[in-house]
Amino acid sequence: MRKIKTNLLFLLLVFTAGAAYAGQPFTINGSLRKADNQTWAHVYYQLDGKRIHDSAKITDGRFTLTGNIAEPVKSVISITTPSSGTRPTFTGAYFYLEAGNITVTNADTSRQLRIGGTPLNEEYSRLEQALSKASARQADTALNSYAAIAQRRQEVYREFVAKHPASQISLDLVLNDIGGAADMMQKETLFNNLSPALKNSTAGVAFTQRVEQAKLLLPGKPAPDFTEKDTAGIAVSLKDFRGKYVLIDFWASWCMPCRAENPHVLNAYNKYKDRNFTILGVSLDKSRADWIKAIKEDNLPWQQISSLDPQNAEGAKKYAVRFIPQNYLIDPEGKIIASNLRGEGLDKLDELLK
Repeated sequence: MRKIKTNLLFLLLVFTAGAAYAGQPFTINGSLRKADNQTWAHVYYQLDGKRIHDSAKITDGRFTLTGNIAEPVKSVISITTPSSGTRPTFTGAYFYLEAGNITVTNADTSRQLRIGGTPLNEEYSRLEQALSKASARQADTALNSYAAIAQRRQEVYREFVAKHPASQISLDLVLNDIGGAADMMQKETLFNNLSPALKNSTAGVAFTQRVEQAKLLLPGKPAPDFTEKDTAGIAVSLKDFRGKYVLIDFWASWCMPCRAENPHVLNAYNKYKDRNFTILGVSLDKSRADWIKAIKEDNLPWQQISSLDPQNAEGAKKYAVRFIPQNYLIDPEGKIIASNLRGEGLDKLDELLK
């Protein structure tokens, strides 16, 4: 059973690819109980940076989709049914689009899809069974807290990766599920234990490049300079703040975790602004109006800049921003001394500001 989860962090959802095939055929055969003849199956995946959508009408509970795939890619299947109180609905699911015969079924009374038939999908199904057990409710409330469940799931992920160093699933877990998006050094250790084929795959090479960039952003490294425009359209550079401690705060008006974090950032600004400290807000907004409105609503008094082009923003590129909120603390000499200080973690400024 695999329910699709929504991640509120700013992340570009990238379905990674693994060991190469030579364009081999795949078939998806569906057999869904209680699916009427107006129901459709939809498959979504990403290929060469493009989002692919394929679909098939379900007749007498059955459907077939065929095609060719160069290498396995994590995909999504959803079943749509015209709204009706008497017609069943089905829960969307992740699966691996790979060469071979992929099967999609459900039990008589279940709305959950069971996907199997090919090696990766059978392996993924076993992983999800283990995750389901790890997330099962416990009699002790403390054992069932969100943090406790998340920790148990991380343990399952790590155990899977250790036992399956040559699996495409392990690569995807390292890249997307284990640790946070900021834990690049932790991810690198796990990545280095994967098979040569996975490390040399398209996604593996891209990850290696990300790690090398992350190493340039560790404490003690020079902070990359960048220039974007403020709310009045005037160019502002990071180097303009040389001589001060500056917290580079990447955020956006549409990012709810960012907006929830802003009161903590404001408290830190008011607490430390007299200690040679300031903040440089770097927005990943597209809309100038929304950006300025959010600044006013959240009462943010520090310097704000934005390219209003998040896909090509100089600051976000140089600081490898793949999620927000994200921040870096720069010392008066222009060196990075900390990153991702959030919530109560901002109190660490007290010891970092000399």
